[in-house]
Amino acid sequence: MATQATFSGIATAAAAGGKPKWTDWSSTGPPTEVDAVVIGGGFSGLTAAYDLQQSGLSTVVLEARDRLGGRSWSYQLESGPGIVELGATWINNSTQPSVFSLAEKFGLTTIEQYIKGDQIIQGPDGEVFRLPSLDQLSVDPSPEPSPELEALQLAGTLMALINEAADKVDIRRPNQFPEEQDVTVAEWVAQQGLWDNLVVQAFTRQLTSTLVGREPHELGVQYFLDYVKSGLGFDSLGSEKADGAQYLMIKEGTSAIATELAKAMTSGSVLTSAPATSIVQTKDHVIVSTKSGQKFKSKKVIMANPTNTYKEIDFAPGLPEEKKIVVSNTMPGIYAKMILTYSSPWWREAGLQGKFTSLVGPACFGWEISVPDLSQYSLAVFVSGDVAREWHQLPADQQKKSIIEHMGQMVGEELAEKAHDVLEVNYVEWTKEEHIWGGPTSSMGPGLLRKHGQALREPFGHVHFAGGETAFEWKGYLEGAVTAGQRAAKEVIESLKGEE
Repeated sequence: MATQATFSGIATAAAAGGKPKWTDWSSTGPPTEVDAVVIGGGFSGLTAAYDLQQSGLSTVVLEARDRLGGRSWSYQLESGPGIVELGATWINNSTQPSVFSLAEKFGLTTIEQYIKGDQIIQGPDGEVFRLPSLDQLSVDPSPEPSPELEALQLAGTLMALINEAADKVDIRRPNQFPEEQDVTVAEWVAQQGLWDNLVVQAFTRQLTSTLVGREPHELGVQYFLDYVKSGLGFDSLGSEKADGAQYLMIKEGTSAIATELAKAMTSGSVLTSAPATSIVQTKDHVIVSTKSGQKFKSKKVIMANPTNTYKEIDFAPGLPEEKKIVVSNTMPGIYAKMILTYSSPWWREAGLQGKFTSLVGPACFGWEISVPDLSQYSLAVFVSGDVAREWHQLPADQQKKSIIEHMGQMVGEELAEKAHDVLEVNYVEWTKEEHIWGGPTSSMGPGLLRKHGQALREPFGHVHFAGGETAFEWKGYLEGAVTAGQRAAKEVIESLKGEE
């Protein structure tokens, strides 16, 4: 095996060389006064802050970590000129117009996802087979049934039932969801008469852990249906075609959008390594304090950090009871992502598109994320749900070894040696990332969304709420983060401009 460079916790700014201009800030005196403070330097917070500054409101962004981008994390390879995505990877020009317009605005280059060739499926019994068509799940079985086709047909039936139920969900009025249906995903599948089938159980686990990093017995079916609808259904969520969620990559990396947003703002107004520790509200202003002792006096605050990290901040007065219930019970996804980079696209040469799904693990699912004109050939591997819980406990060398060996197993003996010959390995255990603690979003168990979902986005005094988890459409995606930031900024602008 070639020499492997491991990665976890290296800031993009450091990789680029030195601190960017927007981190330069020192304040030990009285509170600095601004119109608004935005907590969180991910896509939602940066979009909100950019919109606020464009409207003429003075704004400061407080990012707890030493880099911008949140759950987006673009990393410069050490073995070549390419950039790989350790977090959010794809956008779409038609179904995700807000984030795509930012990519266009900043002159970034998009690349269509490679889709030629077969994908690999590994069933719950460990059996591996190649699927020759992206649309195989929706077609009739062949005249000669096989266990593989029977499994695909069951999976297709389950996905069709979920799509049908999701279509009936009102994502803007969660309290309208029928109480008698407000159960876990596992219980809902059982109500459909399918849970007794072991293949269905395994595939249900794959669906929930893939999309939100949680198991079907943990996840409320209302939340899951809401999530599926917010991403336009499985035809969109699982697709790499023109209307799919995995359609376009950004050659410069998704984090380039975050960097460009920060560059477009007032110098010194975006702070990294500045975790907010307290928010004190009075009748006419808010005081926000950071861990280093900096204080900011503002008219408004926008929370754009993950809901599960609100507990890291002291609120005075405390959050309203309904909001406290919903945010304290959201569950960050249990997730890790590993990028395997090779010297050549051996899977393409073998007629594979680089897409795989395993109902066994530890490599749960993944896609290729190559940029051929840079001679960068990489496979993105995701580890999620209960499989990730166990995988997180392994020593680093065993984590890498388990993934690489599993990839070799899935591609078969003829290709295993090529799968093992990795040029560079980079990965992030999102579950362990400070101030984030999981990905790609935070989900809810049964009862929470129906009873308290309306409170998730409701302002609390001078505090407004953004973050991808508060999005209506595309929760857990960059588009959702951007639109949630735009919504919160609009609330603040209308409130403050209305006072003039």
